[in-house]
Amino acid sequence: MRILLPPSEAKAEGGDGPSLRAAGFGDGPLAGARAEVARAIAVFCRADPQAAIVALRLPASRAHADLAANTAMLDAPTMPTLDRFVGVLFQALAPATLPPAARVVASHTLFVSNGAFGLLGATEPVPDHRVGMAAAIPGLDGRAAPTVLATFWRARLAPALPDLLTCAPEPAGAVGAVGAVGEHLVVDLRSSDYANVPSLNGPIRASALPVRALTEKLVDGRWARRPLSYQAKQTKGLLARALLLAEAAGRVVKTIDDVAEVAESAGLVAEPRGTATAPTLDVITRWNPTA
Repeated sequence: MRILLPPSEAKAEGGDGPSLRAAGFGDGPLAGARAEVARAIAVFCRADPQAAIVALRLPASRAHADLAANTAMLDAPTMPTLDRFVGVLFQALAPATLPPAARVVASHTLFVSNGAFGLLGATEPVPDHRVGMAAAIPGLDGRAAPTVLATFWRARLAPALPDLLTCAPEPAGAVGAVGAVGEHLVVDLRSSDYANVPSLNGPIRASALPVRALTEKLVDGRWARRPLSYQAKQTKGLLARALLLAEAAGRVVKTIDDVAEVAESAGLVAEPRGTATAPTLDVITRWNPTA
């Protein structure tokens, strides 16, 4: 099993890991692109902060702090991806309270889409930053004109994604084995801003399971189903946690029925949809604001 998550804008500050300038960007297929983006963002935020605020869509209440974090991306301390993001989804996932075995599963199972780094593994070191996929950054691909990060990353992730997901390092004794495309179910919990960066097409589509998180809300005495943002993020975090705990307990998650059963055991409602060759799953929580 592999789990794809969206990032959160909220992040933990600080860290005790080495900076990217000191440790480098590794030797993976995204290393060069990550270095290019990080340097371009740092230069942009330092050289033209007002334009960067607009291009990066930084909220006025945090613009100064976010600019400072982006400017310092290469030299700031790092921490593992799973600990850096602290938004609603990650609060529900609650990485700090995962048993050690579930953290081990997360280390080779969980990936976070990200505007600055493309796709981050759960244990990869990452500095504080605020960079969305919709941002347009000058200086990429040797061009002075701004390049939208979603476009930049889509071109690089599409060919690399199968290897990134199927060849993630797995500790000895971990549930599941490294294998070819199709041997791991890819549970896609990404939000709409990240779901097509890249789209799960080609050979990987046969093993992909897009999940839509919905909420049943009491409206005028009747339950209405809708994709409420806060609760949808919370639902995805709860499902991701349940999947990690299930595999840590020895449950191999390989099919849509496996995911549905894990969701139901976590108190969620799961409704399989789509077709046999292109399945999707709706996961629903019931929210009663008057309860």
